[in-house]
Amino acid sequence: REMKISSHLQQGTVNQKDQTISICYPELVTDEGRIFPIRLWIEVSLREEAYPGFLWKAEVIGAPDVRLNELMLPLMDLGSGANPDKSQDILYTAHGLGGRISNPWETITRDFHTEYMNGDDSTVWCSYRYPGEAAMAWFGLQTGPYCLSIGRHNEGLRLCTLNAGGKPRPIDEKEQKDFLTLSFSHFPCAKEGEQVSVSECFTALTTGDWRTGSDIYRHSAFNHWYQPKEVPDWVKEITGWQRIILRHQFGKIQFTYGDLPEVYREGAKVGLNMLMVFGWWKGRFDNGYPEYEPDPALGGEEGLITAIHEIRSLGGHVALYTNGQLMDVNTDFYRTRGKHLCRIDIDGNEYRDHYRFGAEGMTLRSFGYKSFVTACPACEDWQKLLLTHEKMKFDLGADSAFFDQLDGASPLLCFDQSHPHRNRPDGAEEGRKTAFQQLAQHCPKDKAIGTEMVIDQCLPYLDYIHGCQPGAIYTPDCYPELFLRTFPDIVQTDRFVHDAKEGTDHSFGNAFIHGFRLDVCPWRGRVPLSRIPALQEKVRRYLSLKEQYHDYFYHGHYSCDDLPELPEGIRAGKFTVTRDGKEKSLLALWNTTGQTLSFRVADQTITLASEEYGCLLL
Repeated sequence: REMKISSHLQQGTVNQKDQTISICYPELVTDEGRIFPIRLWIEVSLREEAYPGFLWKAEVIGAPDVRLNELMLPLMDLGSGANPDKSQDILYTAHGLGGRISNPWETITRDFHTEYMNGDDSTVWCSYRYPGEAAMAWFGLQTGPYCLSIGRHNEGLRLCTLNAGGKPRPIDEKEQKDFLTLSFSHFPCAKEGEQVSVSECFTALTTGDWRTGSDIYRHSAFNHWYQPKEVPDWVKEITGWQRIILRHQFGKIQFTYGDLPEVYREGAKVGLNMLMVFGWWKGRFDNGYPEYEPDPALGGEEGLITAIHEIRSLGGHVALYTNGQLMDVNTDFYRTRGKHLCRIDIDGNEYRDHYRFGAEGMTLRSFGYKSFVTACPACEDWQKLLLTHEKMKFDLGADSAFFDQLDGASPLLCFDQSHPHRNRPDGAEEGRKTAFQQLAQHCPKDKAIGTEMVIDQCLPYLDYIHGCQPGAIYTPDCYPELFLRTFPDIVQTDRFVHDAKEGTDHSFGNAFIHGFRLDVCPWRGRVPLSRIPALQEKVRRYLSLKEQYHDYFYHGHYSCDDLPELPEGIRAGKFTVTRDGKEKSLLALWNTTGQTLSFRVADQTITLASEEYGCLLL
C-alpha cells in the first residue's frame, strides 16, 4: 500500500533554459529496487516579481499495476540550518489560525512521535492537512536573520498537507545528526495513462521574520482569488453569542422555543447580542442529519418563528444550526440517497464518525451512540441540499444560516470515481468553496452565512466564523497573528468559554487582543449564562471594556505590526480607526505571566495583574 521513492535513487535528465530548470524522470525506482514506468517532470523557476523566490511545478503520467498516490514537492532538507544556535529557531505553522514551535529540531522529535503507528524510525513528522487543519497553505521557518517561507499560491482547494520532519529518536547520541525537512505533500493518485499536474508551490528565503512570509502569501491571494467580503453592519456589531442546545444528543429537552427570549435577555444583560441555537429540530442534536424540521415537543414551527421574532424585536439576532457534512446512517435519507453521496476511503469503504454523547450513565459514554458518514462536498445533490437548509432557516426568521463543519472539518481524500471529482481524490474539497459560493448567491443582503472553522479561500463568501481551531482555542503555542495579519478584519469567535474553570482567563485574554467575539457555551450549552455567576461576571467585564472602545474593536483594522516594545510575557494587538481623516490606534494588552507587571508605553504607565487585559490609546 505504501512504497517509498527517494529522489537520490532516481536517474533523469536536467535541462536549463533562462531561469528555469526542468527535470525529467522516464521511470521511477522504489527504495526496495522495484522499477515502474512512471514518468515524472519537475520544473523549478526563479521568479523575481514582487517577491523573489522559486516556483515549483510537477506533472506525472501513471503506469500499469500501480498508483502514484503522493508527491512531496518541494522537499527541502535544511541540513544544520542557518542559525549557529538552532535552539533559537522557530517554526511557524499554519495549524488552525497559526502555531509557533520553538526549536523544531528537538521539539518535533519529542512531541510528534506516534510511538507505533508510523515510520518514526526514519522521520518524525509534524503534518497538517489543508484545507481544514491548516487555515492557510503556507508556513515558515525563522532561522537566525532569515525566514524561509513555503506556500501554495494557486487558486484551488485540492487537498494537500504541510509537513515538517525531524530526526528519529537517537539510538546513539554521537551518531544521530540533527535534521529538519520542510515539504508539501500533494496527492495526484495517478493511475495508468493518467497525466496529472500538482499544485504549484512557491519558496522564498528572505531577511526578516514571519511577516515577510505573510506578505508573500497575502500578495498572491489578494491578486488572484481573495476579495474581502462586505458583511452586514449587524454582523460587525456582534459582541458574542450564547450557544445553547435545546434538545441534547441523548434526547433530554433542556430548553423549548418559548425559553429562547428569556435566555437571550439574560445574555443581553451582560452585553451578548446573539443566540446560536443547536438541537432545535425534530430528532434532536447530532441526530437525523441531514433532515431538519421544527420539533412539536419544543413548541412547533409557529413557536420557533414567534420566539425568533421576539428576540429580533429586542434588538437581538439568531443563528440556526444545521450540519454541513454529516449524515446519520440511521435515516431513510442515508439508506436511499446518502450512501451515494458520502466520501469513500482508499479501501473502498465509507469514512465513519462515531459520537459518544451521554448524560450520567455509562452506556452511551462507554459504547457510543451515533454513527455518521461524511458527505463528499463535490456532489451536486449535496450542494443543492445545503441551499434548501439555508432557505428553511431564513423562512423561520433566523438572521443567519449557520453550517457546522462545512469550512474545514474532516478534510478527506474521496476515492468514489462516480462523484464529480472523478479520478482526483484530492479534488473533493473544491466542493466546499462551490457550496459557499452558491449559499452566498442566495443569501439576502440583510442576512448572514456562518460556518465553523476557517479556510482562507472560502472567506470571500462568508460573513463570520465560529472558531474551532488552535488560535481561536487558546493553547500555549498558538499564534493567531499568523492568520489575522494575512487576512485581517474577519468576524471570528473564540472557542471554549464554557465554564468559569481554570484556564478561562487565557481564553478571554487571547480573544481580547485579537478582537474575537465571544462564543459563550455554559456547560456545553446545557444551561443559560445566568446559572454560572462567575462566568457571567467575566463576560460582563470583557464586553464592558470593549464597549468603551467600541469603534476600535468592532470597526477597527487589526494589526500586530509596529507594536511598541513591551515586557516579556505581555502580548498585544493594535486596532486602528480613521476619524476626520486621521488614524487613531488602540493597543489591547494581555499579561500572560503569573505576576503583576507595571511598564511604560507611549509615555503612559500601565499596570496589569496576572492574566489581566487592558487598553491603551496611542
